[in-house]
Amino acid sequence: MRSRGVARRFLAMLGTRGSRCAIMLPMNMSLTTNIFGQTATVPPPTDVRATAGEIIVSLRGLYRELDNRCDLRPGPEVDDLFGRLVRLVLTAPGEAVPAVLNDLEVQELAPRLRELCGRGESEMELAWAGRIASAPAPRQELALFPYLDNYRQLSRMEIGVLASALPRRARSLAFVGSGPLPLSSLFLAGDLDLSVDNLDRDGIALEAGARVATALGYPDLTSHQVDVAAADLSGYDVVVLAALVGDTVEAKRRILDRLGASMRPGAVLLARSARGLRTLLYPPVDLAALAGFELLTQVHPVNDVINSAVLARALGR
Repeated sequence: MRSRGVARRFLAMLGTRGSRCAIMLPMNMSLTTNIFGQTATVPPPTDVRATAGEIIVSLRGLYRELDNRCDLRPGPEVDDLFGRLVRLVLTAPGEAVPAVLNDLEVQELAPRLRELCGRGESEMELAWAGRIASAPAPRQELALFPYLDNYRQLSRMEIGVLASALPRRARSLAFVGSGPLPLSSLFLAGDLDLSVDNLDRDGIALEAGARVATALGYPDLTSHQVDVAAADLSGYDVVVLAALVGDTVEAKRRILDRLGASMRPGAVLLARSARGLRTLLYPPVDLAALAGFELLTQVHPVNDVINSAVLARALGR
């Protein structure tokens, strides 16, 4: 299909190699499945408890500032708040993570904080989609996107996992929850050399994504407005579930149950998840919800990538 050549040109434009054999798992990537990356039987030393206390205070403050804002569209103040939140999550000592996540106030604010992060990410992608689509030089505008390298790193991680797990060459991929800035779809399509369909229930997001693709010179990227609960995914070799599809653990459980019933036996699911303090930004995938799948592996980044990847194979029902 034409979208394969489209994606390869996109990768060439960004200076990213499109060969499958060029994809390798980063050396600093952890493959542990422990949610904290450590055992919980050894009590943390006093200085770690102090660090956890400082993190909790910072989290409370950032949460209050974000929750008090009516507008989460990108701007100096919003960008600073989310930037500080992400840095706090990524730089927290691993030994402090259990104490932070076990704090009752953190547990209480976590669902709302994830909701705020989801809103902020959606507003950010919509704003940049508009900038890129309306710019006189869309590719130059894309190069200014501050999180372009994060998107590229995440896609490289996922491509490496998929390439090592697929028993044969995949031909089709559905990206569920593609959003208004479908960069991941183009990366995946190009490096895995397959056709990609973008699926999203939000028509505004799909239209924005289509305008971005057209502005960048790739009008053939396929989009479908559909709710995952009603989507027929039986024709795809690979299904990618975006991190913001299902804003709670329970919502993700229902979606995964639907995917297990809709995907054909042997098809591969890559679900974006989160671990440790990153679960304050995105809801994690509950492995117990993979009843319709065979769990293949989990990959948890320890660099600036936020999302984990859960890879599973559909069993069929």
